[in-house]
Amino acid sequence: MDAAAGGADSGAVLIVGAGPRLGAAIARRLSGGNRTVGLIGRSADSVSRLATSLDADGIPAFGAAADVADAAALTAAIRDLAHRTGPFAVAVHNVSVWREGGAGVLTADELLADLAAGAASLVTIVNAVLPGMVAGGGGTILATGSGAADHPTPGAPSLAVQKAALRILTRGLAAELAPRGVHVATVTVTGGLDTPGFAVADIAAVYADLVVETAGPRERWRTVVEFAGTR
Repeated sequence: MDAAAGGADSGAVLIVGAGPRLGAAIARRLSGGNRTVGLIGRSADSVSRLATSLDADGIPAFGAAADVADAAALTAAIRDLAHRTGPFAVAVHNVSVWREGGAGVLTADELLADLAAGAASLVTIVNAVLPGMVAGGGGTILATGSGAADHPTPGAPSLAVQKAALRILTRGLAAELAPRGVHVATVTVTGGLDTPGFAVADIAAVYADLVVETAGPRERWRTVVEFAGTR
């Protein structure tokens, strides 16, 4: 089902964490219905390459580089993109920090830094896009989760903490923002990207379904959606 179905074809799409794999697949999938795409990543070169690739395929795209853990820088990047794309009807948080280092190695400062990027940045995104969504009658905010929230990788607890925090944060935001017409959800990906059953195009299709879902009855809105692979 296209993201443009159900009348959900207006407003721009924001992808924070616009990498060449899942971020790119989500951008392409959600660009239906003449949506313009705004891309944010840490590397200016990587974001520029993705924007150029989307443009070449007829998808209007603009990019900006920012450290997502820096709330002021991320907010400024989102506002700059919005001046070029128009208000965002869909925003995607697709950020994770992988850090090897478990007991006796991982420091508190490192864990807090990873949480700032992998979870707290969702709050920055929401604060930046929410006024435009509410003014426009609603919107969709999606976050990429991970099975690590339930099954931490030994020796790398930082990712598990990020994704567990992201899930709880998403649930709280979903309950708060649904009455304002904003659908908040997280997609828990339980396998490695582009491994058997976990093609990024198939995962991106779940994001598109959630955007379509926003146009339907709120009592049917999902909040925590698991992608356990295709059979």
